[in-house]
Amino acid sequence: MDLAIIAQHALAQYDINAVSVSPVAQSGAMVFKIEDHHGLLYSLRVHKSKISTLETMWTRRDVLESELVWLDALNRDTHLTLPMPKRNRLGSYVTQVDDISCTMLSWVEGEQKQYFTSDQELKSTAEMTAALHQHASMWQPPSSFIRPTVHRERIQNALDLLKPKVREGLLDAHDVQILEAAGEKAMALLDTLPQNKMTWGVLHGDIVPPNIVFADGAAHPIDFGACGFGPFLTDLAITCTFIHPTARQQYIDWYGKHFPLPNEYVAQIEALFISLGLIGMRNALGMPESKQGLPTHAKKCASREFGRYVNGEGFLFTGTPCWE
Repeated sequence: MDLAIIAQHALAQYDINAVSVSPVAQSGAMVFKIEDHHGLLYSLRVHKSKISTLETMWTRRDVLESELVWLDALNRDTHLTLPMPKRNRLGSYVTQVDDISCTMLSWVEGEQKQYFTSDQELKSTAEMTAALHQHASMWQPPSSFIRPTVHRERIQNALDLLKPKVREGLLDAHDVQILEAAGEKAMALLDTLPQNKMTWGVLHGDIVPPNIVFADGAAHPIDFGACGFGPFLTDLAITCTFIHPTARQQYIDWYGKHFPLPNEYVAQIEALFISLGLIGMRNALGMPESKQGLPTHAKKCASREFGRYVNGEGFLFTGTPCWE
């Protein structure tokens, strides 16, 4: 069934009198912007990924339900401006259309950007991230709460999908050797990290400019589709991929004023940076438009952050970022 038709079938199960339904984007899910007769805006997500290598767990009903349970708690317990999950007429957060799950959220107004453009945006993002982690450090998820975890298995899965691309001629053998060595080193460090309330819990998982709405100088997080369990520093690592190395320490310091940084945080962020980079490459394999640029991206990573990491050299605050 066409995704637009699925969206219409899902929409019929909500108490919303829609006057417009507009497709916005598709990656992990197809997103439609909904406007009702009162002028209120919503985000309807049809959870059909265009990433063929995305793990199936991300579209499971119980996993989607858990995402919205956390969003509901964040809306109740914090002053953050966030998408508000909406239940359908049956009282459920997840609406089924055939075998496709759909979810509805309030629309967060503001400006989305492809990159950070000012110190104020970075500072506000750091404060917003710290507020999310502060809540997670005190929140007790219900027993039914199920979200993916950042751990060795997912990183190893990414490597297992990348290595055969050498034989297929897509990736350079030397580059992949460096990626693998860096991944092994990162996994070994992550295996040793403690899991306590101040270092590990539910996190957003994808705090990057396209997933932030900026309004009146404040950063508002959207798209919690990658949320899950892991070290809180995971969120800092993914954000740092969009921050120039010379500005990363200031960003981390802003965050640290509102939520405590663990000992050896630089080594941990670097290990997570490497791990998330590999998962990103795995996802790129499942997207035709991203796959074309993957060989160049992998070569840059191997010669920059990944290569330095393998050689025991720090890279978080020095070097050339991937976009240069």
